Amino acid sequence: MPGSSSAPPTVEAPSSSAPSSTPSTPLPSGAPLTSASAQGDLAPFVDAARDLDRRLHAAAALINTGIHADAVVVDRSTAAAVQGLDLGAVGSAIPGGLPRELMRRVLTTYSDLASRTLAMSPFRFADRTYTRIPPEGTTARAEGEDMVLCLGNGTVAAQRFDADLAGVVTAAGSTPPLPTVNPASLARAEVDVRLMEIVLRNRGCGSCGGFVQTEVSTIVWDQAPASATTRTGAILPEASAGSGVGAGLPFTAVYTPGTGWRIDILAC
Repeated sequence: MPGSSSAPPTVEAPSSSAPSSTPSTPLPSGAPLTSASAQGDLAPFVDAARDLDRRLHAAAALINTGIHADAVVVDRSTAAAVQGLDLGAVGSAIPGGLPRELMRRVLTTYSDLASRTLAMSPFRFADRTYTRIPPEGTTARAEGEDMVLCLGNGTVAAQRFDADLAGVVTAAGSTPPLPTVNPASLARAEVDVRLMEIVLRNRGCGSCGGFVQTEVSTIVWDQAPASATTRTGAILPEASAGSGVGAGLPFTAVYTPGTGWRIDILAC
């Protein structure tokens, strides 16, 4: 059986003191909607983001109980809480056609949640014990220690989430109502491409959280006709905005009526 640690438990980060599961600043939901603004369009996103934030705090509290000095124990309730962290509801609530500054704020908030969610992903398997003590004669980290380090990758995102979400509400209040966007349009596809980019930067190539997107990357598309349901393109960093499709991270987007866009980013 793992021994108990004398250090305080960890909440979304290996630190000497655990942050409270209660947000330190008021959540923006209590603010009245500004009439004739985009706040109404983004209300489902704000609600979904707040709900996932609550779930993340609850999952972190359960994870903490299993972190010991010599091992990490994941029980069924902890694994179920981590498995229930669903970014999909947050992403699907983001409308297409956002102006660039509001999009930047929304994507930053989404990436806060993605970073925290994927930092907890190693804790999704139930009834397992992972040692934090490396095998004798090796300098490699033990799996349990890697899990604790992954958990710490969500620290920055957890600390900034409340302010980032409040920034979305404020910016939406000074933005006119959003136009209706056809789900088959590239405006909708670009939202899905950017969300997939954020997820992959937090879980791809061996990552486990830690990436917060604070700038909006540029997307360039192929020259296919507007009616095409299979498109290719590339994601460019801000500094490469004038480059062509071949200069960035390539992706394929396939639209299915009634389902939406499926995005495949060609990385790792």
